[in-house]
Amino acid sequence: MGHARVLALVGDMDGCALWRILLPFSELLRQGYQGIEWDLKDNDFLANIVHKFDAVVLPRMHWERKEQRKADKWFEALHKAGICVIYEIDDDLFSEDFERRLIADKGYTAERARFKRGSILHTIQKCDGITVSSQRLATMTRRYVDKPTYVVPNYIDLRWFKEIQDMNERKVEGLTVGWAGGLRPDKDIETMARAWGRLAEKYPDVTFVIQGHHTKLFYELVPEERIAMIDWMPIDAYPAGMVNIDIGCCPLTDTTFNRAKTYIKAMEYAASGAPVVASPTVYNLLIEHGVDGYIAETEDDWFDYLSRLIEDEQQRSEMADRLLAKVREFHSLEANAWRWVYAWTEIVSQYRAKKRKRIYLPKGVEVHANA
Repeated sequence: MGHARVLALVGDMDGCALWRILLPFSELLRQGYQGIEWDLKDNDFLANIVHKFDAVVLPRMHWERKEQRKADKWFEALHKAGICVIYEIDDDLFSEDFERRLIADKGYTAERARFKRGSILHTIQKCDGITVSSQRLATMTRRYVDKPTYVVPNYIDLRWFKEIQDMNERKVEGLTVGWAGGLRPDKDIETMARAWGRLAEKYPDVTFVIQGHHTKLFYELVPEERIAMIDWMPIDAYPAGMVNIDIGCCPLTDTTFNRAKTYIKAMEYAASGAPVVASPTVYNLLIEHGVDGYIAETEDDWFDYLSRLIEDEQQRSEMADRLLAKVREFHSLEANAWRWVYAWTEIVSQYRAKKRKRIYLPKGVEVHANA
């Protein structure tokens, strides 16, 4: 067969959909691949075109327990039509740590968190293959489900990122240290934020930029007048906010959930021309300490490395250039989009081979083992 024809059903239009579906699909189409489409999962028209595809991709989707019987019939109908179903996942959605985060960060009851985790696992079990964003996540996935699992890392669309930033002007004046991210526990950012408080005292002309999740912790540790807030931005516009960050921070505590993440944020800072100070969790897979960024483990580390970059413009420029060169050579979507097609095609091939091996006997026919 040629490459697999795939249809992705998108639920939430969030960062995960952007990095794992929208941008890869757009780049593949730009490169001339055919039969690769995505649409919103609730579009009724999809029922009229799904038969044209070899596989349906479900990014981070699941059915609640009360809807699982209906979902099972949906899977059965696709399989009867010879259509493979691929689950796409870029976060830990099935460990006990995931349950704890739902309870602590989103106010779930223990029972509701357990049910959600179970519903996600039920959906994955019904699929025929899985694509994940990291080797760590692949290892975790294989503990829970026995399905063909392929790693397709997150690659950055440098062309798109630059286009968005070129269309927008910087709004924050002066030298800035910044953090950009979504909802997360305060413990992920606390060590960095404490260093920010000390830096605010030492460098009165530095502004601290926060883009996205606004936690009270920042205001408790950094004077409010020294903070520049950038509100949530649509997924097709958020790179514009990052032009306001001169030195990027990537804090991440060492937890089961976080170890399954990837170093997207450091690549985004690199694309924005900013040097990076980051936690070792995940980011030590990208950053060479002291060469194209700094790895900070303690509050003193954060304070020291950020101070060096604040005081040395040439070092800021050189580290940023080195990191961007690495990202451009090894982590660009343009050069690696083919990996998606390879993974989909392999999963579809294995699904079809498995179907061919099945033997269906007429009703009433029994098979007995030789004595």
